Amino acid sequence: MKKTIAWSILLVLGQVQSTSRAQSQNDIAKQFAGMWRLVSNPQRLTDGTTREGPNSVGYSFFDANAGRMCFLSMNPKRPQWKSESTPTAEEGLSAIKGFGAYCATIEIHANEGFMVRHYEINQTPNAVGRATKRWYTFQGTDRMSLRVDASELNPPVVENTFVWERVK
Repeated sequence: MKKTIAWSILLVLGQVQSTSRAQSQNDIAKQFAGMWRLVSNPQRLTDGTTREGPNSVGYSFFDANAGRMCFLSMNPKRPQWKSESTPTAEEGLSAIKGFGAYCATIEIHANEGFMVRHYEINQTPNAVGRATKRWYTFQGTDRMSLRVDASELNPPVVENTFVWERVK
């Protein structure tokens, strides 16, 4: 756990450099290919402090050949429902707020170091058809980070990074 936190802090501070930067979009797509487990989601706030994002359990799946990906995440601290088959309105809302899901096509911009995701399915109806940008960094073959583009952040968050580990 301490290594994960230290790694996350270094990523947030920008002190971890990529150990493998491929030259072509195809090479980058191959690096993304497969299933990834979310290791941490450090967020830097306007006051300079950091916190872990709430949806700390997640998986991403990348298909290098099709240029597609899917993402699922959840907040493991969501409250259990009193009745599994008939949640209250409040329980249902907490379940939805604590869960993220989407599928998208991706465009890799290898020279610039980012990907653009075009949502085809999204938990948030207004996001379908929208494009978002993620800056990527690979640390070897089995670890990567995806940083949310600054234009997509809302105060007090000024930097938001997802740290991933390849599932083997």
